Amino acid sequence: MGLTTYLTCLSALAGTAVSVWNDFSGLRPVLAASYDTAQLANIVPTPNVSLDYSLDTSANPRSSVSIVLQVDQPAVLLEAIGEVQRVVCTYGAVRVTFSNPAAFEQTILEWPRTGKFYLITNHLDNCNARGERGIYHVTGLSWDDDATTVTAKAVKTTIASIATFMSVDFSHGQGLSSNNSGNITFDEPGINVASNFSIPDDIDIFSAPPNFIAKADAGYLSDAAVIRGHFDYDVPSSQIQNLWFDIDAAFFGNLAVSFNVTSPLDNNNYSFSPGTFQPSEINVPSAFSLKPALHWTVGADVGTVGPLKHSSNITVSIPDGHAHVDFLNSNRSHAVGWGPKLTSAIDTSEAATGHASPFVDFSIEVALNVLDGRFNTTGGIIAKPQFVNDLTVPQSQTRIRKADRMLWPRNATCTNGFEVRSTFNVTVDAFVADQWQKTLYNAELPVADECFPF
Repeated sequence: MGLTTYLTCLSALAGTAVSVWNDFSGLRPVLAASYDTAQLANIVPTPNVSLDYSLDTSANPRSSVSIVLQVDQPAVLLEAIGEVQRVVCTYGAVRVTFSNPAAFEQTILEWPRTGKFYLITNHLDNCNARGERGIYHVTGLSWDDDATTVTAKAVKTTIASIATFMSVDFSHGQGLSSNNSGNITFDEPGINVASNFSIPDDIDIFSAPPNFIAKADAGYLSDAAVIRGHFDYDVPSSQIQNLWFDIDAAFFGNLAVSFNVTSPLDNNNYSFSPGTFQPSEINVPSAFSLKPALHWTVGADVGTVGPLKHSSNITVSIPDGHAHVDFLNSNRSHAVGWGPKLTSAIDTSEAATGHASPFVDFSIEVALNVLDGRFNTTGGIIAKPQFVNDLTVPQSQTRIRKADRMLWPRNATCTNGFEVRSTFNVTVDAFVADQWQKTLYNAELPVADECFPF
């Protein structure tokens, strides 16, 4: 499903949190495509194993998470051996039964009698919790020729205990290279998140008593995103070596705000948060957890030298935004797309030199925890569409300071009325919490420059 079509579907769901794309509790182990189960070579313990997981429930699921694990002792991935007929785990032992003698005899050649390697079971056995793999440290072996069964004396352990290096890809079912095209697709199973909120009519959203109040006359906000990413973590050095996320996003907002200022008001930024939506986390126990979150803020930059009654109505959609966020190097972060589609209207019944500029912040962030807390970080993007309305009344020669520039009254044209200059600004910032924030995209679109008679 294309993301623009997806947002059309969201418009029918006002007042609800969209959940169909936000539940990752069904993540389950699947065999990585690099394994051929017919190959007896998979019986040989190896220091590198590939552990894939999928949210896809089809008969041939594609990977949503791919882990390449280097371990401190060789390991055998039992699900990669087609001749494994049954695996039974009891306290202190793992019994593996083979369907043909050739595979059983291969274990006599390849598996050390003294152990010192790992057996990795999958979710189809009774050796681990549903939707997980089991990791067992083998300390001794015995063989039953008649039953073609190997019994391993083993102690259960965790990925965090055996890993020396871990490389993880998120949501790359069709390749591992980052996508810089700005094109958004839901064709791959993966980390697809969405939310929407309706703001009730005639609600006070912010104020500065006793001389200022702003009401939301109506409001509807929705967003959706596809999150892909990659990280490498070296255990001996406790160093994250690569960490980036690609975030494909779309946004729709319909916001009507009325401003009522009864006396001069110093410039200030006001905000109201309609909500934060947190999908379920993506979790591979003891390897990593990834928690996405979607935040909303409605606000305005307001300041005036006298009474002002003004309303702004804006409908904006950003159907195709892409950001590449490199957590370790902000200079490698970039954004493409983000072009807005806009309709707007204003009404001013009482004017004074000043400004009333509503905005919407929506942020998409991910919190990553690696190997049970050995590394933690949070980062993402913040997109801010803002409808900037500057009002100039020629009779007033007072200047007011804005957050980013000085506004001087102009009396070259509107001598018997007031002037409204409107622009639409979109900024997209990337950030890593407590480390850096950088503007990746900034656009300013002229909307109107008109005189209105008193």
